[in-house]
This record gives sequence, structure tokens and C-alpha cells, in this order.
Amino acid sequence: MKVLLTGAAGVLGKALTALLADDPGIELRLTDMVPMDTPLEFVQADLTNKGEVAPLCDGIDELVHPASVHPWKSYSSAQYLDCNVKGTYNILEAAAEGPVRRVIYTSSIAAMGMGRNEGIPLPWDESKPCIPEGHLYSITKHVGEQFCELFRQQGKLSYVALRPGTFIPMDERDPQFGRGLLMQWVHFSDVAAAHWLALRSTVENEAFVITAGVPFTNADSAALLSDARSVITRHYPRAAELAARGIELPRTIERCYDIGKAKRLLGYRPRYTFANWLEEVLSR
Repeated sequence: MKVLLTGAAGVLGKALTALLADDPGIELRLTDMVPMDTPLEFVQADLTNKGEVAPLCDGIDELVHPASVHPWKSYSSAQYLDCNVKGTYNILEAAAEGPVRRVIYTSSIAAMGMGRNEGIPLPWDESKPCIPEGHLYSITKHVGEQFCELFRQQGKLSYVALRPGTFIPMDERDPQFGRGLLMQWVHFSDVAAAHWLALRSTVENEAFVITAGVPFTNADSAALLSDARSVITRHYPRAAELAARGIELPRTIERCYDIGKAKRLLGYRPRYTFANWLEEVLSR
């Protein structure tokens, strides 16, 4: 299977390159707007330039498209629109006009909207209506999913939209990272693994939340918004021991996610979870 990977020089792109290059059933072509030193096939291209995009999908079976700008850094509105909207449309159009059968599109939980609860019980899953708000990034990721759906409706390709949470690289021992795993955080290696699983699956035209996951249920929703610590210690009794180490649990949780669909259909099993983080901290 010949796979084109966009954004290969980025955090997720590098993790994906290492993972996919180890799969003997995958032949990789990498692309990014910046030069890369790699033994793999690499084509430098700006996705906003249709002339540079057009040949990228020649001979490609599947496209993995994580190339994007994120609100981790400061970007202008023009940069969000150029990369996340124009660049995404251009590469999807090239895929639809070429031999590409399927696209694995890196969307975001931001495409669903991240406002406080919105009257929908926590934890949120893919049934939550997509109401992007608050940041242009959210809207651009939702638009990217709509582009995928447009080309599907035209019968030109199928897609899988992965919606990862926050995967900024940071020290996994940091309490902020541990607390974040109870909400929207996910380790970038788990996001990469989800892409490989999607690529190796036969799933088509589905969206998947990709976070560390939580054991909470809808019955916990009200308490998560008012007294999250009681919910956390009920599900993770040893979390009460963190206080003796000077680590505070979050008082409220306004966003958290159910990854049951990704587990069922993709076989997704994150390595970095709050349970694993808690065990590691308490074993020191």
C-alpha cells in the first residue's frame, strides 16, 4: 500500500513517519512545506499551491493528512485559513482526482465544539453535535471534515476523521499532563497509533474521538461539573494519595470524552491513561 503523509516534519508527522515506516506493508511518500533530511521518499510542497499539490497523489493508495496549524502557537487568521482550509481542500481534491481510495484526516475534538457542557451529559462522544465555536481553529477543523464528506458524496473517496485531543509534547511526569488525561489530553504517540489503526482498518466514513479516555459515565456528569474530585476518587481510589505528594486533583471537569467507538471499531487502546500515570507517580 502506497501512503502519502502530509505535515511529515510536524510533531505528529514525525511520530507517524516512524510508526508507518516500520510497517512492511506500507510504502511511504512524505511531504511538508519545509525541507526534511530523510531516507524515505520526500516531496517538498506547499499545500496552498495547487501546482505543487497536483502530483503528490500520483500512485498513492491512501492519504494520511495531519498537516495543520494549531492554537498551541500564535497564528494569524490568514494562516489558519491558508493551511487548514485551503491546503486541506487542495490535497483532498488532488486525492479525489487521483487513485486515492481513502483519506485518514486529522481533525480535532475542537471540531465538535468545546463549550461548557452545552446541556449534553459528559463524557462526550461522537454523537455530540458539531458546534465549533470560540476559535477559528475549531471552525477550520469542522470545515475539513465537511470537505471529506463532500468528496464522499461525489463518490470520489472515503475517509476516516480522527478527532484527537490536545497532544502538545510535555513531560509525562508533570501533574498538568496527568490531570489533562482526565479531560482532553492525549499523548502524541497514542494519536499516531490511532492513525495507523485507522489506516490498517477497513472502516470508512466515520469520525472517532481520540483521547486518553475516562471511565466516567453520563451519571457522573453533574458531579464532574461541581465536585470532580469525588468522582475521580470513586473511579480511582488511590488518587486520594496524590494530595500527600502536593498534587491537586481538578475541582471541576468541564470536558471529557468517551473513546468507546474507537476501541470497538479501530481497536484503539491508549498507552498513556490517567490510571497508568497515577500508578507511575505513586510508585516513585
